[in-house]
Amino acid sequence: MTDAQTIASRFMEALNERDFETLATFLDEDVALDSMTGQRTIGADPLRMNVMSYFRHFDESFSDIVLMHDALGQRVAIDATARGVYRETMPGFPAASGQSYSIPSVFVFEFENGAVIRVSHYRNIRVFEKALAR
Repeated sequence: MTDAQTIASRFMEALNERDFETLATFLDEDVALDSMTGQRTIGADPLRMNVMSYFRHFDESFSDIVLMHDALGQRVAIDATARGVYRETMPGFPAASGQSYSIPSVFVFEFENGAVIRVSHYRNIRVFEKALAR
């Protein structure tokens, strides 16, 4: 694995373990997070707070991870399955009542000087909302 792939893999492990201190060690101070809802967060601390808030609403983990990378090693994509339980209503989403879900999720990481400078999280938001509406 390339250094970027190793960092992306460890990033996902830290997410699954809710190890926000380790997660922060991979991030550039001015990292950008493009969330699945289309919002952009700038900065390592705001990103960490955003992720912590997300996990307050969704008890979610990622598995079936497949890593892909570009030829230059500056970008890594992770295709994964997001499995979780919707435990607290998040604004803009259906009401939470303990719904469980399992849906595809993609992360794209961009690197500069060995640090993550951008993370983009993608999933089909309509499929996600439909799973939560059950």
